[in-house]
Amino acid sequence: MRKGGLKSVDKVIAVASCKGGVGKSTTSVNLAFALRAQGYKVGIVDTDLYGPSLPTMVTPENPEVAFENGGSEIIPVEAHGVKMMSMGFINPTDSMVVRGARAAPLVEQMLTRTQWGELDFLVIDMPPGTGDIQLTLSQSVSIDAAVVVTTPQRLSFADVVKGVEMFDKVGIPCVAVVENMAFWQNNELSKRVEALLDEGASSSPLLPEATRKSLLDLVSAPQYIFGKGHRKRLAEMWGIENTYALPLEPALSEAGDSGCPFYLTGASSNPSIASQYDRLASDVVTEIHNLEKTKAARPEVIFDATRNMVVSITKGGEEQIISPVELRRRCRSPTNIKELITDDVKPIDIFPMGNYAVQILWNDGHQSLMPYASFVEGLL
Repeated sequence: MRKGGLKSVDKVIAVASCKGGVGKSTTSVNLAFALRAQGYKVGIVDTDLYGPSLPTMVTPENPEVAFENGGSEIIPVEAHGVKMMSMGFINPTDSMVVRGARAAPLVEQMLTRTQWGELDFLVIDMPPGTGDIQLTLSQSVSIDAAVVVTTPQRLSFADVVKGVEMFDKVGIPCVAVVENMAFWQNNELSKRVEALLDEGASSSPLLPEATRKSLLDLVSAPQYIFGKGHRKRLAEMWGIENTYALPLEPALSEAGDSGCPFYLTGASSNPSIASQYDRLASDVVTEIHNLEKTKAARPEVIFDATRNMVVSITKGGEEQIISPVELRRRCRSPTNIKELITDDVKPIDIFPMGNYAVQILWNDGHQSLMPYASFVEGLL
């Protein structure tokens, strides 16, 4: 059971990034309101002491924070049916000047002293990085699952790996990755070109139909300004199948500055983006509910030196075997050069990484991170 004000909170979701400026708070807020739209009781807490975003992104009905029992209990503010707390609500005027050693306990107190009441989900908007606050919350709050937020750049991918590894070390499964600013579409230009072609075609077509279609496809095609991203690579490395690509969309940032979440204000004008948040919320709920089954279905993977086989033992007791050479060939790491794999390659250590993958250390110095699904048949 969770302690303090969290005792009636059913599930806790952490939304994290190891790099600032990737849209983590935007994701947290819209995920929370998408969950609320699906009928759940939801709260969101902003744990960034030094740069709280929640008070700017969501304006509560009554922004004044109330205290009870001599100040030991904090009553959350509320907006559109979602309970909220942030240091920006508690101390809206002064900057927080706090040493690192005091920051983590302060955040934990804010989180546990807030009287959340009965919630189905509490979304924690984590500060960027992998420091004291992140580790303290990960170890003390009993977080059920994490959503990692990134952008397409290579540096951001490296930070995603750090984030997933941090959560794995403290036993928190990463159930989804959101890639913000994944592409850009000039929807306004597309509408104007189509209107121009339609206007000119009132008397006679300006262009042949095939040329017209090609032109419209060209101006409406997504532009990958920062590259194609790494969602497929993440799925291959970690087995994280729930990945989402959100566009570089001015309406998202405008909503973040307006005090009303994009999910509530922009759904009608940008239904495709709103549907992504709906899908994220649904998939996170499904993953959390399936975690116990997934954990129970996780096989034990060992190397049997006598048979020179890697053995996967499922929870039903079934053994599946694969040769070390074949297993190594299935490794999708860019440093794994198949032509250089020798017949005497063997694993020297195998250990689980989260609920979906194992890490394998090989006798030639290579390391593989392999989803169970890449070599074990019949998993859920």
